[in-house]
Amino acid sequence: MAKKPLSEQFREQLQELGSSLAAHTRSLDQHFETQEAFLTLRHQELEQAQQALPGSEKALKNLELALAPLVHGDLGSMTIPELRKLCSQAGLSGYSKFKKGELVEFMQGKKISAPPLPVKKLKKDQLVAIVEAVLAARQ
Repeated sequence: MAKKPLSEQFREQLQELGSSLAAHTRSLDQHFETQEAFLTLRHQELEQAQQALPGSEKALKNLELALAPLVHGDLGSMTIPELRKLCSQAGLSGYSKFKKGELVEFMQGKKISAPPLPVKKLKKDQLVAIVEAVLAARQ
């Protein structure tokens, strides 16, 4: 049996490698086309589902409003000593003579925001509103 020249062996191996790479490239192209079609279809389904649920946006806004005291705080639910302490921490002066409503307005005018309200300080109607908003958002 005669030995093949080295160049011919390399040529054969390169041809096999080229054929293998071409086959893999074709299968990858096919896979990517399939995935692109799937993602396009899924994107369309999600857009249709979002348009089909116009009430969900309203439910989310209601949930956001119900959670506002927990997230952003509520000056109106704070006591006068708590409000005065917040004014003191902010470096304000002239607030000690105000009643609660005036104090809240004064702080809002100075762009002082309330700290987030602890859950245990929520009133029953606030808790009910949160639960109702969560349930409405889930539907």
